[in-house]
Amino acid sequence: MKELLIKIFEKIKKEPFSYQSFEDLYFICLEVMKMDIDFSVRYLKLLSAECEKAIKCYSLTETDLQNIFELHKRVLLAAAPYDFESYLLYVEWRRDPDKKFYPPRRKVLKQVVAALQELSDDKLDLLAISMPPGSGKTTLAIFYLTWLAGKNPNEPMLTGSHSNSFIRGVYDECLRILDANGEYLWHDVFPNINVSGTNAKDCRIDLDKRQRFETLEFTSIGTGNAGLYRASTLLYCDDLVSGIEVALSKERLNKLWETYTTDLRQRKIGNHCKELHIATRWSVHDVIGRLECEYRENKRAKFITIPALDENDKSNFDYAYGVGFSTDFYHEQRN
Repeated sequence: MKELLIKIFEKIKKEPFSYQSFEDLYFICLEVMKMDIDFSVRYLKLLSAECEKAIKCYSLTETDLQNIFELHKRVLLAAAPYDFESYLLYVEWRRDPDKKFYPPRRKVLKQVVAALQELSDDKLDLLAISMPPGSGKTTLAIFYLTWLAGKNPNEPMLTGSHSNSFIRGVYDECLRILDANGEYLWHDVFPNINVSGTNAKDCRIDLDKRQRFETLEFTSIGTGNAGLYRASTLLYCDDLVSGIEVALSKERLNKLWETYTTDLRQRKIGNHCKELHIATRWSVHDVIGRLECEYRENKRAKFITIPALDENDKSNFDYAYGVGFSTDFYHEQRN
């Protein structure tokens, strides 16, 4: 079966467009998935790329265009429970192009998405991402939380940040994505998983079976979390530094590190809980900076930095639909 799958894919690459070949490859991928999920997902992603290419580059009849468009949706759905990028593309499928989060930012965020996939696939234990404000890093993490929640609904994840207001915003956005009647297609990807409980006061969301420690838990750092929270799938820390005043004080950064190690990191349980840090960096002495000093030689740790301006002094975040930041904006900020 795998040999046939490879043969059909090579045919798609070499021969003129044939919708039947695309559909054949899709159905064979579904059969192979019963025996080897990783192999099948690899070819579903390749088929997804070929669908995008066909839509953009080929002169298709209206019928073929409609068919390939619908097939692409089915391909993404088949891969979405296992592949984070396919999930990102699928859950926003019916949103207007200018309202979608990932597609306009895909060129820049693709490397971050790949690293988040590595974290999920147990190729990494620690991932730290440093990017400018407003570049989409937290929203990407919110999608990641909802994806992991569908994959592991009965294992707790803990999100920590510098303030209750930030935490409440992340909690609300997760609920929007999980809403069965909303604009996102999360329930298509995880049809057998439902929200079983919410707690707006303490910012907790439980999926599937009710449990003491909810699937998604959110807390601000330093609020006393002993006995209240656990993290067995993921500990996610977002912008632990509350502002420039903390960033400029070595004493306050030392206190922050101490609070992180005792208040958040000790909530991890088991041997397989991963750790994700996302922040706009204001000091080399912050939590990510100290983690990098400690783990930079560790092959199971990765540190990604995407600056505002590239090597040509151009904006890295000049996204489509005006949702990013222009080179002129960053030059003005720098000046």
